[in-house]
Amino acid sequence: MKYKALIFDYGGTIDTPGVHWSRAIWNAYQKCRIPVSEEEYRDAYVYVERRLGSDNIITPDNTFHQTLALKLRMQIDYLQQFHVDDAAFQESVTYLPEMLDMLYTDTSRLVAHNRNILEQIKEIYPLALVSNFYGNLGTVLREFHLEGIFQHVVESAQVNIRKPDPAIFRMAVNLLGVAPKEALVVGDSIKNDILPARSIGCHTAWLTPKADEEQVSVPEIIIESLGQLQYRICL
Repeated sequence: MKYKALIFDYGGTIDTPGVHWSRAIWNAYQKCRIPVSEEEYRDAYVYVERRLGSDNIITPDNTFHQTLALKLRMQIDYLQQFHVDDAAFQESVTYLPEMLDMLYTDTSRLVAHNRNILEQIKEIYPLALVSNFYGNLGTVLREFHLEGIFQHVVESAQVNIRKPDPAIFRMAVNLLGVAPKEALVVGDSIKNDILPARSIGCHTAWLTPKADEEQVSVPEIIIESLGQLQYRICL
């Protein structure tokens, strides 16, 4: 067997189909017709992520639903300052509950589908999870009934190491008790997952809905879904 263990990213890999959460939320803004530019939204997204990463706003018992609701509310609050007299913006923010429900429903549906795949893969390979998260990943895993699937969970907020630092992947490899060359790392980000994992000698699989021609040679495997991964490694 080529691999002895698998290491998965969480956000963008298990809870979206290879789409970064910044893009997933922006798509929801567009569907709900929130009248802001993509540049304004990006500024709001970055501002909120920095606040969440530095101010301990999210607690370990916060669910994903609570985390997502907080993110959206903080983004809208940030954008309000630039649209105080914009009636269209003020009206559109009433769709915030609808946007939250849409995003959470889509996420729940996809995670449930991926959970079935992961449960089958774990019958063949030991699994670990490596994620840049806020300190509440354990709660989120329980929320989506993913507890027990991963032998080890390495969360940036808990170990004080963030991707793309290769040390976080080395930690997961060591916990699994395999050599880097015996592990396959699965993630949606070339920068945060594929390159750092490859730098320590791991095999890599890139989950992406549309491969960038300039990056197709970086990972060994390119997939559009975890189902494709299961087909390729479990036969």
